[in-house]
Amino acid sequence: MTDFPVSNVSPGSGSPELLDAACVQVRDMTQARCAVVIVIDGDSGSGYSIVGPLDAQILLPDILRKVADSLRGQLGVHLQ
Repeated sequence: MTDFPVSNVSPGSGSPELLDAACVQVRDMTQARCAVVIVIDGDSGSGYSIVGPLDAQILLPDILRKVADSLRGQLGVHLQ
């Protein structure tokens, strides 16, 4: 059990083409090898897209874990 709200987010959600296009645009604009777009409660629901080679995607679990830990710390201060 967690003290934090949980959102149901799935790959692509209701409009996977839109999320994929946004993710490609972010990757191209930043000239990155890999990009991730996460949408929460958008017009077509919640979802995510990942664009990039597998050798870059393999880094995502650790990066996302660090982001989650950081957010929990920041939100914990503001929600007390």
